[in-house]
Amino acid sequence: MKATLLVLSLLLTACLGQVPAVKQVGQAAPLQSRQLYVLPFETVMVPTEVADRLFSAFIDRVNERGSAQGYEFIILKQGVKQIDPAWLEQQDYLRGELFAYVEDIGSSVSVIKARSRLLLFQPGREAASLELNYAAEAFYENDYSSLAAERLRLAEEVSSQLAEQLLKALSES
Repeated sequence: MKATLLVLSLLLTACLGQVPAVKQVGQAAPLQSRQLYVLPFETVMVPTEVADRLFSAFIDRVNERGSAQGYEFIILKQGVKQIDPAWLEQQDYLRGELFAYVEDIGSSVSVIKARSRLLLFQPGREAASLELNYAAEAFYENDYSSLAAERLRLAEEVSSQLAEQLLKALSES
């Protein structure tokens, strides 16, 4: 039985070894300034440590890597409900979401799945000009990792993928 589980886990790991690409919808227009405002990411039934780590890692990455390109990312800590809609419509800003979060904890093998979306809104447009979608999955054997470690790994992976693809899309606009 253990040998079967090991073979199954190796096969699944091999299949999951390819990092799925971030799906991009639309294209960003040139930004009106090098400042982008970022709203706190919305989450649905996501553990706090995952949501917090994902957002802080994303901000760290875009500020670190984006500063070389002249971008500055400013967090709007008060959230969308506290911001004047007329002001927000005149800004380049990002909204992020982490949803469809599922933890399937087995006796020897566990899986965490999540979907994420990053939306870039720009002045003069009704809808988002750029949408980045990313689905992540952490498959692990309970003897070799823990739920806490895999939650953080998943948050790091999602933040890294979204940050890299956002900066790439901005540089192409």
